Amino acid sequence: MRQFVSKSEPVAPSEARGVNNRQTSCCQKQQCECGERKKARGMAESDLLSSSSLQENVSATASSPSARVPATFEGAAVAYGSLVLMALLPIFFGAFRSVKHHKEQRESGETPDIMSHRDAALFPIIASAALFGLYIFFQIFSKEYINLLLTGYFFFLGVLALCHLLSPIISSLVPAAIPNVHYRVQMVKLQSSGGNGADEDLINYSFSTHDLVCLLFCTVIGVWYLLKKHWIANNLLGLAFAVNGVELLALNNVATGVTLLGGLFIYDVFWVFGTDVMVTVARSFEAPIKCKKCFRFIPQNLSSE
Repeated sequence: MRQFVSKSEPVAPSEARGVNNRQTSCCQKQQCECGERKKARGMAESDLLSSSSLQENVSATASSPSARVPATFEGAAVAYGSLVLMALLPIFFGAFRSVKHHKEQRESGETPDIMSHRDAALFPIIASAALFGLYIFFQIFSKEYINLLLTGYFFFLGVLALCHLLSPIISSLVPAAIPNVHYRVQMVKLQSSGGNGADEDLINYSFSTHDLVCLLFCTVIGVWYLLKKHWIANNLLGLAFAVNGVELLALNNVATGVTLLGGLFIYDVFWVFGTDVMVTVARSFEAPIKCKKCFRFIPQNLSSE
């Protein structure tokens, strides 16, 4: 039998070099493609990380109440204009209502309460004692309990002050279907049978059904403030306090007014710039006695935050 033995044919050196070159070029090409894929993958991952970090920064900025957005000219104009209006309007309307109130008191025979020169000089001292007392309370006791007590106290005062301010407006808007029936609450201290003096009125207050509607409306605003601490409800109650405070203030002459304003100027400068008492109390005090966020009128800022 014949045996066939296969023998490998010799390969020329030039052909071997060509095969090696082709293999080397293929390896280099594969390495280049692999490097490009890794580079593209790395760029995609970096873009993803940058976009996610950007979204986190935007969401953190939007959710953070202390984040500051660069102010525009229109925003600054609205902000400063609102501050000026909210500072001047309570003084104007309070002074107008004060003149009317004291005129009605004189016509009815009542003696109006007038601030004397001594009262004007003591007013900054009493205010300083009250402010420093609040500062001591906030340093000793828990802020939550103090604010809970003050919130309930100013809730009742704010509802009454807002009712007194809005009563003429709401009475004119009440429909005619609700009759305007007047009532009187009177409590009299009777003199003894043998006495010749007149009976003493302890409580003598008149109101109507329209006043009850106004009280209900103002109570809704007060409850809104209690539940949400919304800045609109806060500002309504704060403006009511300011207008009623100016309305009830009566000065006997110009010198008394100068004394009062001069003492309050020194009071503000000392407690604001000389110490941290005013700033600490203002930041810790949760009550509707200060106006806030008065320039935020865009819809997304109408929330309680």
